[in-house]
Amino acid sequence: AFSAVFSVSQSASAAQTCTTVENSRIQSMPGGIPEAQLYMPTCVEALPDHKVRGKASLHWNFINDGQSDFTSKRFASFKVTVRLESRVPGGSDVVVTSKTCDVTNSINTAPTGDLACLTPSATRDPKKQWSGSATAVYDIDGDSKGPITWQLTASPLMG
Repeated sequence: AFSAVFSVSQSASAAQTCTTVENSRIQSMPGGIPEAQLYMPTCVEALPDHKVRGKASLHWNFINDGQSDFTSKRFASFKVTVRLESRVPGGSDVVVTSKTCDVTNSINTAPTGDLACLTPSATRDPKKQWSGSATAVYDIDGDSKGPITWQLTASPLMG
């Protein structure tokens, strides 16, 4: 059994740095299923008590043209892996924490939605720069093409 924690609210005390429009795509679907409009900004959030975490927020929409099939399964699987990364100035990114969220059931049962996948928090070292990055791997049901890997643009660095 898979267990995931999704956050759909934003803490008023969390400061975040996020990507903008780079992490969007329109995915064609087979048969009468409408195309999927996907948008997934990646963020790094500063939390109280000198903590920091990575975040990927998946927003999806299937446009109903009045003739679309909203009952068929859309994805055989849809998983998002979000990473909290740190680096010393001039260095390369190091993964500090990560989490994989299986959003298959949610994206298959709602024509539109919003979910967030959050890494566990880590202690924020002020000598390092922090970022959130993510990868989505999804398999469109019925297209016989196998999994698609979507490397998302990482968040800007937070000092």
